[in-house]
Amino acid sequence: MVAATSAAGKLSGMRPSYNVGLRRYLQRMQAALRYDRGILGAPSDRAKRRFLLSVFKERHHELLVESGTFQGGTVEYFVPHAKRIISVEIEPALHADARERFRDTPAVELLLGDAMDLIPQILEQVSVPPFVYLDGHFTGGVNLQPGKAVEPAPGILSALGELSLPPGSTLVVDDLRLFGRGDGFPALDELTAAARQSLPAASIYVGIDCLVIAG
Repeated sequence: MVAATSAAGKLSGMRPSYNVGLRRYLQRMQAALRYDRGILGAPSDRAKRRFLLSVFKERHHELLVESGTFQGGTVEYFVPHAKRIISVEIEPALHADARERFRDTPAVELLLGDAMDLIPQILEQVSVPPFVYLDGHFTGGVNLQPGKAVEPAPGILSALGELSLPPGSTLVVDDLRLFGRGDGFPALDELTAAARQSLPAASIYVGIDCLVIAG
């Protein structure tokens, strides 16, 4: 599937509305204030996506595979930079909204289902090194479908250990701060053990609220 140059240009050239811009600004300020106060919290979405893109480019990827489409923010951010994007969402309403949002962007493929099942199936068929972003976990609110696990990342990584991923593959697990803190999230050592199983020779390091597994 080739990149949709015109669609990518249209998406990348769009300026956010005043409300969207204000929300992004406030999110960044709130993240900075939490950090300054010594409170563990999520970085801004913009900070996370900039970090992801830097790794994506540094490792010369063309394919993004994502679990947790949500409202499509990460997909939109990567449209100008990826030749192909595959994103999985378990919540039917969110999936339908994303399909409408990216209906004119042929480089984007959106799948409905549990990432625990679909991500290994997708990666079993790829021939180029994927950049895999695991950001799909049950949060409540707009998420009504819990899936097989509240946080499926360790299970997905264990399944990927049975595949032969192309050399140069990169796996990123988001929301690292939540592991080992309850609410259905696995222990941190369970995640790191699954990470090592997925790509035994990989370099594993901490990014911005994420674990990077660079094969």
